[in-house]
Amino acid sequence: MKVYVVILNWNGCADTIECLESLQHTTGVEYVAVVCDNASSDRSMEKFAQWAGARFAPDEWQVLDRAAAEQAQPGNARLILIDTGANLGFAGGNNVGVRLALRDPACEFVWLLNNDTVVAPDAIAQAVARMQEDPRIGLCGSTLIYYHERDKVQAYGGAVYSPLRGSSRHVGAFSHPDAVPGAPQAVESTLSYVIGAAMLIRRSFMEQVGLMNEDYFLYFEEVDWATRGRGEFSMGYAPRSLVYHKEGASIGTSASGGSPLSMFYLYRNRIRFTKRFYLRYLVPVLGFCGWDVTKFVLRRRWPQARAAVKGVLQGLFSAA
Repeated sequence: MKVYVVILNWNGCADTIECLESLQHTTGVEYVAVVCDNASSDRSMEKFAQWAGARFAPDEWQVLDRAAAEQAQPGNARLILIDTGANLGFAGGNNVGVRLALRDPACEFVWLLNNDTVVAPDAIAQAVARMQEDPRIGLCGSTLIYYHERDKVQAYGGAVYSPLRGSSRHVGAFSHPDAVPGAPQAVESTLSYVIGAAMLIRRSFMEQVGLMNEDYFLYFEEVDWATRGRGEFSMGYAPRSLVYHKEGASIGTSASGGSPLSMFYLYRNRIRFTKRFYLRYLVPVLGFCGWDVTKFVLRRRWPQARAAVKGVLQGLFSAA
């Protein structure tokens, strides 16, 4: 049994290397790390190769372009670096690595891991153990803790989605790590989806539901995936799988707000997802979007207001 850890990089070489270094302390499972680089402009691939060459034997790592990655067969490499050749977005970039992983018959799980994370040595093993306890679980989350504020939890694995508002609330947000529940079931019963910063996916989920939808580019991929799998699979949570998350390092998001680019995709996909799965709630979701834009204007956050309006309009008038 292997776990493939797929990490997407976009101009975040230093964060990704720190993430890979934390993975090297992993215990309890056999894993293969797959780094998919979305056409970074910071020489990331060159730096990854330098880092890998100093830490792995020549036959333990390899570099592939996207075409080769789409045809590559499983081997003995412990680290695979893939140059996707373009910015394919969150789902598109990760899916390159996921498709490679699924060509290995020994791959039972894929762990999507944000590049701006650092993981505890038993983080993968704890998540795998929870999945093995309950074969109904298709997606399993970890305890996400803020990297720079180790006394604050970002989420107990996932979030609750409100179709009426078109927005989410992280379960366990801002609680103390000492308060993390010992038993996962109470948290799992509330989860609408697992947060993609650390998401363990069962092979059968991917084979039956398919891969992440690539037309979002950024945001809403996780809730779309979970919604598509609803009825056949449940959401899981591994409390003792600890992942420390810097949050939003690439796109410029944070807990207090986001860049205009992040706002555009957030509001476009809020509408796109609603049209796709909850069309009856489109009018109230538009109302909540309008209220958000009003707050941006009142705070004189003009770039965010313009980006949100542009996103809403594109979401409304583009194909669902």
